[in-house]
Formats: sequence, C-alpha cells, structure tokens
Amino acid sequence: MRRLISLISAFVALVGLGLVLYNATAVDRKPPAIKVISLSAPGADAHQAQTLTAIDIEFSEPVRMATVESRFRIEPAVDGAFSWDGSTAIFTPSHKLPPDSAFTIGLAPGIEDLAGNVDEVGLEGWAFRTVGPPVVLRVTPADVATGVPLDGQVELVFDRLMDTASVEAAVTITPTAPVNATWRGSVVTLDFGLGLHFGTTYTLTVGAQAADTGGSRLGTPFVTHFTTVAAGLGITTLMPADGVAGIGIGTPIAIQFDAPVNPETARAALHIVPSVDGDVRIVARGGDLAVAVAPSPGLSGAAAADTLQFVPAAPLAPHTTYTVILDPTVARQDDPTAVSAGRTWSFTTGAPTASGQNQIAFLSGRSGVRNVWVMNPDGTNQRQLTVELTPVSSFDTSADGSQIAFAAAGVVTVMGIDGSGLRRLTVDDGRLEYGPEFTPDDTHLTLARRDPSGGDLGLWLVPAPGTSGNERQILDHGAPPPGSGTLTGDGISDEGSSTPWTPRLAVDPVSAVALVVGADGAPWLVDLDVPGTGVVPAPIPVLVHGAGAPVWAPGRGAFLVAGSGGDGQVGLFGVDIVGHISLMAGTAGAEGPIALGPHEELAVAVHGTAVIERLLVVDRAGSTRTLAVSVGRVDRWPSYSPDGGALLVGRTVVGQPTLSDGIWLIEAGGATERQLTSDGAFARWIP
Repeated sequence: MRRLISLISAFVALVGLGLVLYNATAVDRKPPAIKVISLSAPGADAHQAQTLTAIDIEFSEPVRMATVESRFRIEPAVDGAFSWDGSTAIFTPSHKLPPDSAFTIGLAPGIEDLAGNVDEVGLEGWAFRTVGPPVVLRVTPADVATGVPLDGQVELVFDRLMDTASVEAAVTITPTAPVNATWRGSVVTLDFGLGLHFGTTYTLTVGAQAADTGGSRLGTPFVTHFTTVAAGLGITTLMPADGVAGIGIGTPIAIQFDAPVNPETARAALHIVPSVDGDVRIVARGGDLAVAVAPSPGLSGAAAADTLQFVPAAPLAPHTTYTVILDPTVARQDDPTAVSAGRTWSFTTGAPTASGQNQIAFLSGRSGVRNVWVMNPDGTNQRQLTVELTPVSSFDTSADGSQIAFAAAGVVTVMGIDGSGLRRLTVDDGRLEYGPEFTPDDTHLTLARRDPSGGDLGLWLVPAPGTSGNERQILDHGAPPPGSGTLTGDGISDEGSSTPWTPRLAVDPVSAVALVVGADGAPWLVDLDVPGTGVVPAPIPVLVHGAGAPVWAPGRGAFLVAGSGGDGQVGLFGVDIVGHISLMAGTAGAEGPIALGPHEELAVAVHGTAVIERLLVVDRAGSTRTLAVSVGRVDRWPSYSPDGGALLVGRTVVGQPTLSDGIWLIEAGGATERQLTSDGAFARWIP
C-alpha cells in the first residue's frame, strides 16, 4: 500500500512538472512591438512624404486593432481612417497633407496582442515632412545654351512623378513653335519638329499650374532659354531640281552648299521617300576651271567638299515621284554652329530611251545642272539622258543614233543612248577635253584637249569604243580655255550662237579631209586619214574669221561655214578641200552653225536690226528666202528633220543672249511654227 502511494505521488509530481514546463514554453507572454513604419508615397527619403500619402505601421504580430487605433496620434492633428493588412495598420488622411510641413506620429503604451500581452513602451516621435512644390532638377540643354540644332530637344527632369497633362498644358515657348512631349518616369522630352528657326533665342516656360501626381503645383514658373544655330551655310543647287519630271533613273541626288561641309553632320541628314538604298558621299563638285587651277587633278581635297551626294545602289524606278528630305543639321566644316536650313523637294523619273532614232536631243539645265535631254518630235516625253553633276558643255550622237558622246567638266564620255556601256575617254591625268564629235563612219571621235597645266594641245582624233588604233593630233592648237562649267543654265554663251566648247568640225567622208574651226573661230583644213607612209599633211588655214560650226555639202563639193572673210564681208562661205573660198550671194550677215537638209537646203541665222533677226534658207540652186522673222528674239542652232520637212531652232531673247526662249519647230515652208520647250539649247535631230 505504501509503495502504491509512493508511485501515485511520483506521477502527480511529474504531471505538475509538465504543466510548469508547458506554461513556460507554449503560452505567449511577449508583448507586441512595432516592426516598421513607412510612408506609402515617399519623397526623396524614408522621412519625406508626398502630400497624398498613407502611413503604414507594421507590428511584430497581429494585435487588437482597437488598442492601436485608440492610441494613435499625429501632430499636427489630421483626420483620417484606419485599414488593416494583416498585422499592418494603415492610416490614410482624409485630405491631402499640407506641403512642406512637419509631422510627428506617436502610439501610447497599452497596445495588446491577441494573447492579451500589453506593450508598455509605445512610440514616441516618429517624424516626417511633406514635400514642397515640385521642382525641375535639371534641364538639357542648360539655360542660355547656344548653338542648339534645329532638330534639338529640351529634356526636363522633375524631382517626382508629375501629372503629365497639367505639365504639357503649362508648357509655352516664345517665339511660338510646335511642342510634342514624351515621358519617361519623371523626365519629359520636348520636341519641336522642324518648327525652330536659325539664330533665334527661345524662352521655354513651364507655368505655375503644372502639378505632381499628388496635385502639388510648381508655385512659381520654371523658365529656361536657348539659342539655335546660326544659318551660316547656304544651299546653291539641288540636283535633281524641285518639281522636275523626266529625270533619268540613273541620276544621283545631290545638294551643293556655298561652303565645305562637315561630313559627320551631313551623312545622316538625307532621307528619300520611297526609300532607296545607296551610298552617301561628301564630294567636291568642282568643274573644269577648278581642275585647271588645282594643284592636283580632281580638286578632291576635304576643303573643297561642298556637295552631299547620294548614289543609288540600283537605278531608280521609272515614272516614280521621289521626295527628298534634308534635315537642318548640315554644318560648315570650319564652324559647327553655322548650319544649313532644312529642305524638302520632289522630282519624278522618266524611262530609259531604248532608241534615239527620230528623237530630238538638246541641252537643258532644268534638273539643276545642265545635261542632255531627249524628246519626241512633237515635244512630248521629255526625259533626261545624261545624269552628270557637273554641267555638260556639248554632245554628239553617232550616225545610227545608238551612241552619244558628251563633255562635262573637261571629261569626254561615251555611252549607249539607253544609258548603258558608259565609258570615260578622257584619261584621268588632269587633262581637259571638249567638243567630242563622231566621224561619219562612227569609228573615231574628234575632240579638243588641254594638258593638266592648261596648255593648249589642239585637236585630236581618237578611236571610238570598240575601234582599234591609236589617237593622233590633227591640229596643234584651237582648244577652248577651261571654264565650260561657268556657262549658266542651258549653256548659252554671251555670243549666243555657239560656244568655244561645242563641236566645230565637218568631214568629207570620201577624201577624209575635215574643216575644223578652233575655239578662236579660225578654220583649218586637216587630213583625218593616216597615210601608210606615216606622213601627215600639214593643216591648211582658211581665210575666214569668227567662223561657226561648218557642214559638208557633198552636192556642192564644198564645206560651208559662216564668218567674216579677209575683206571684212560677213556671210556664208564655200570652202573646197584645197582651201579655196567663195562668198555665197544673198547671205550677208549669216552667223553661227549651219543646218544642212537631206536635199542640201541650207538654213542659217542672219543678223538684222537690233530687234529683228531672221532665219535664212538657201536651196541647192543658190536661191535664198527668209523662213522666219523673229521680233525681239534670235533664232540659233538650226537643225533639219531627217526628211527635211521641218526645222528645229533654239531661240534667245534680244538683249539677253544667254537666256533661252525655248526650242521651236518650224515647217520647212515656214507656214507654221510651234514651241516644243520653254528652255534648252543646241537641239538636234538624232538620225
């Protein structure tokens, strides 16, 4: 019995010990504590608040909500309401807090957890301050910046998230320009499109009504200033020119400026619509006069690079309108603050010429630079044939109309009439060559030549592409001076009738004797045939001065050339192959080139009074008649149609000898005439 009582006593003791251990380990007797205090809309740091913010108090464990809410204090007092997220109390003010104000949060002791444990510490003086009005921390470009490009942007960095609509409504710029805003957080970028102007100081203002997302306003306007780049770079030539139709599909696109340009600013400035693949180059457009005085051929130094050139990777689409956009970012090479204005223009392509037969070719500067153009006999389908960036000074076509030879900037080039087979005849050693002209059998060309120093090398006979043999000099003088590129517009010189750079040769295909008129207007008879002995006959001078381009009249057995004889008589002269000359009756005053019809009818311009010029026609029998009388205009460069039924003339204005009045078609009888173009010069029918 006593042993049983001992066992029961031991068991009771163990149970008591278990209860003590349970109370010591399982029953929560730890009071709640504040874990974190935070602001739902902080400012720059944890103790700065936006004016629209809540105050979050996170406890270490769930608590009795009433014991927290009744003990919460905020000084100055703020009305508000509590909400709970687990063990976090969220106090949300009923109204926006006043800006730039200090607040203190407190919790009186006595907060209870769910087990009834009581916090005897509470919270004293957790402080925060509301933000003041929003401010712009940084502006780019900086205030009073200069040299801002016309496509520049202004970037404003605020100290907080802003109400984007209120900011955009508050932005003004003076002088007025369009403003487009894009946002990235608290950063707004203001773009002005192409609305800024050169050399202008702008004032950008963000008004006081601009507000942050909490509704706080700037209070005082933000103002910054900037000045755009000066317009120190002008555009002299657009190629192709604005609004021109019929442009060759192989054309480059170029802008020539009035000073050398900075390549880095120019390369990305050109845009073409529809898009075209190609290569952008910064080049010296130059010309034959520049080449002649340059220390090295081509004048290719960086200092002369005044032209932005785009070379398409493939021919442009025919019958398509292209729009070219030049950004206002191209700067002078020597002054990055001097920038060109932007420009937008359009041109429309034509289609390649498959055949030149029964077409009319002429020089025209309508594309921005003088080139060879062709058109139908009625003036329709006018389209660009050559696509040079330097002015073409003269051209000639082969007898079958399949090839064209032309000179530009002292370089002679031959190509197919369809633009294929382009071949440069002029050797790239600095020499200058002008006035290419096919021989009657198309196997050779004659041209005038100067050496790299500008020395006169006279006239030469060179093999045409595809013809073997060597070139040879046929006259040791007579080349025109450098400067063909200085001819403006359609390439008409002050004399009006011809220029020193145009072809001036006629050939008797039987004897191979040619009448060559040098740039000085002095004609010479030369033998184009090379004898087997290698002996070349000396040229024979012809006693005519101021001569224009001659023709060979086989039915008359003579060359015909207009000029002044030794006795001072001005008219039309016949010259046989040994140099005998005779003045043709009734041709007094004849000047310039002569047109020879298929029936050996001749047409030549004749000087009249100061305001009246006439076109004289001479038949094979020598009878003369006036085909057309122009009042106030001068008829030049006559050319017969292949059948002799019509005559082309170019007209200039009296008193303005370099200004074209277009190309006109006159019936051989003179009954009717019709204007085919409003510009152009040196028109001729392609056989």
